[in-house]
Amino acid sequence: MEIALGALIIIILLLPGICFRKGYFSEEFSNQYTIKDFFQLFVNTFIPSIVLYLIALPIILIFGYKYNISTLIGLISSNDTLFVKSVDKVGKFQNEILLFQFIINSISFLIGYQLKNHFIRKSLDSTIEFFRYKNIWHYVLSAKFINFERSQISLNNNTVEDVDITYVDALVAVGEKVFIYNGMLVDYQLATEGHLDFLIIKDVQRKQIDKRRYKDVNGHVIILKYENIINLNLTFIEAEEDGFGGVSFRPIS
Repeated sequence: MEIALGALIIIILLLPGICFRKGYFSEEFSNQYTIKDFFQLFVNTFIPSIVLYLIALPIILIFGYKYNISTLIGLISSNDTLFVKSVDKVGKFQNEILLFQFIINSISFLIGYQLKNHFIRKSLDSTIEFFRYKNIWHYVLSAKFINFERSQISLNNNTVEDVDITYVDALVAVGEKVFIYNGMLVDYQLATEGHLDFLIIKDVQRKQIDKRRYKDVNGHVIILKYENIINLNLTFIEAEEDGFGGVSFRPIS
């Protein structure tokens, strides 16, 4: 029982680091958040948890409390006497501890989420490999892979931040026939293993590969399963107001 409670307490103490990771690896990077191995989870959340507890120290002082290392050691100790004393101490302030944990876990998530948004907004994740997420499709479909040193692609008139639309030409196998689908990328979904599952595109046209003319595809969007896609051609478009109330589109260069 004490061992199980000690393990639970360790997990609770690591929750700030876990929440930080949940925010940092949210949305299109959520596949990178999951860690099934407990030891790896401990290693990846221990240091962020320590840092976040230090950041939250002023909150503790406002409540008139302080971190008590001896009580913490007692909670995870195998010494029965020390363990019982520590549980009694914690029991006296259980409401305050619950409130504090709620506050620090919420703050940890927000810090991770805002840090992720900052890195993406400043393109630090694409220009600095250390900050790069393990989602190559995010960088390919958004044109941010151009910032990779190994891409060897240079833009003379634009930057990656100028990209407003990703235009997709997809060679797709439909039964025994092969079609070319084109349209504007709306969204994409990754499979559990991290590879691309499907693309969602709109304003779609298609033609059979041996035909000349495209035909409009009715509907708001179409979903292309990656397993049926033979290859993809991507064009990154900048949208500009033309000064007459209209909008012009041109590929970045």
